[in-house]
Amino acid sequence: MIEQSPDASGTTAERGRRRPHRRPLDVEDSASRITAYVYGNIVVLATLFPLSRAEAEEGRSFAVVLGVSFATFLAHAFAESAGRRARRSDRLGWPEIRAELRDSAPVLTSGLLPAAVLGLAWLTGVPGLAAQLVAEGYVIVRLALTGVIIQRLRGEASSLRTVLAGVSLAAVAAAVSVVKVLIAH
Repeated sequence: MIEQSPDASGTTAERGRRRPHRRPLDVEDSASRITAYVYGNIVVLATLFPLSRAEAEEGRSFAVVLGVSFATFLAHAFAESAGRRARRSDRLGWPEIRAELRDSAPVLTSGLLPAAVLGLAWLTGVPGLAAQLVAEGYVIVRLALTGVIIQRLRGEASSLRTVLAGVSLAAVAAAVSVVKVLIAH
């Protein structure tokens, strides 16, 4: 039997490896981060789909994905702060604003790697189609991992059911993104 106990540095030793010892987030913070994670991934996927191979090769896709990710992050943090303010009678202080920015960070991180891949295609001459497929695949994989991430934030182990739920979510999100592209463009 393997014994696990946090040491003074806050890590847990297991089989010679050190892992961070972390408490599960409270329900409110966990839900806020998952909302930002799913929303950010859907927005980035919907942003990627209508972009062309030529736009990836010319650098426009890089700028669009990065700009949309950053603007959506700010809008999401603002909306979450407004919601938090509506639930309270006092003003939000810097600790609460920082918490909203932290909880909204998954919106921003959803677009960083896709933007980097598209930026590298632009700078190095990698074919735009290849860069687009890698960027879109990355976002779909992130969506497929949603169930696993929810379990991790809860401090629970993942199961096959959680993984299958994430894969289903990825399929639905891809469909939503396609519909958004068809309606908006």
